Amino acid sequence: LLSTVTGVHKYKWLKQNVQGLYPQSALLNTIVEFALKEEPVDVEKMRKCLLKQLERAEVRLEGIDTILKLAAKSFLLPSVQYAMFCGWQRLIPEGANIGEPLTDCLKDVDLIPPFNRMLLEVTFGKLYAWAIQNVRNILLDANAKFKEL
Repeated sequence: LLSTVTGVHKYKWLKQNVQGLYPQSALLNTIVEFALKEEPVDVEKMRKCLLKQLERAEVRLEGIDTILKLAAKSFLLPSVQYAMFCGWQRLIPEGANIGEPLTDCLKDVDLIPPFNRMLLEVTFGKLYAWAIQNVRNILLDANAKFKEL
């Protein structure tokens, strides 16, 4: 009991010294609070959460890779490309409800490693480039037809 009480006092003393020496950012305060937390930490639960985020990021990356592979096909009809583009943006007929559109490629996967995060962002960037190129081509074709008329 005596060692437990003195241990707690040592941690509180250390916590006060660490917090009192340097002006800290919110992130540093969170790290210090986590490291000096006296309650037990469920590491297994944290590990499972991180694994779920990694799985979610991998599924998202596979989906975007599939869309990019299909977009690279030259034999797709324009209507199919349009349907793919609308599906990716979650533009659906009125009355159907599939949830909120995905606004950011890193939504709900913000704790994945930096390499995976950059891979997701680069892959989504390729998809954005494909979409912009298609819109550009459509506008150029429309402009050419307009000039012909």
